[in-house]
Amino acid sequence: VDMSGVVASRDAHKREFQEREGFSLTYLPYVVAAAVAALREHPHVNATFNGDEILVHRGLNVGISVGLEDTLVVPVIKGADGLSLAGLARAVNDLATRARTKKLNADDLAGGTFTVNNSGTFGTLFSYSVINPGQAGILTMEAIQDRPVAINGMLAIRPMMYLCFSFDHRVLDGLQAARFLVTAREWLASVNADTPIY
Repeated sequence: VDMSGVVASRDAHKREFQEREGFSLTYLPYVVAAAVAALREHPHVNATFNGDEILVHRGLNVGISVGLEDTLVVPVIKGADGLSLAGLARAVNDLATRARTKKLNADDLAGGTFTVNNSGTFGTLFSYSVINPGQAGILTMEAIQDRPVAINGMLAIRPMMYLCFSFDHRVLDGLQAARFLVTAREWLASVNADTPIY
């Protein structure tokens, strides 16, 4: 994914955001927003499988993987589809902070219908994340790195990121998964410095 627009958006808003919110604007909320946009367009991905039946959920409750010292937890942003980029950033920051200070409660970890993982914080370029039990899929963002790309026959350097989607083939087929991933990629590519975050 060409992240030029996302980088421009973050650069345009990060100072005001920091002053207003008291914490840094990261790239993860943008990827969560891309997942939400793709889940809206492809609601069958927002599903769980209990062994007997596939349940497609109306509410978009997006889990975010948070790495702790020796384990991983996945607190859930309830009603993620009702939040702006800034709202998603607040939710990510709140859940990650409470996870790291061991202040999550059982409700914070329940009800997830989809998960977003940020392996890129560790510098990974391409990885396959394990799906949370029961969920149809997990979207993983990797490290953003400047890479040479061809644009209109010319060589350019762009901030590029791999976006990886692991999915349960009992719930989704490859075509459905590809369409979901393309929608998420297109949403990220559509962001620019003028994209509102509030």
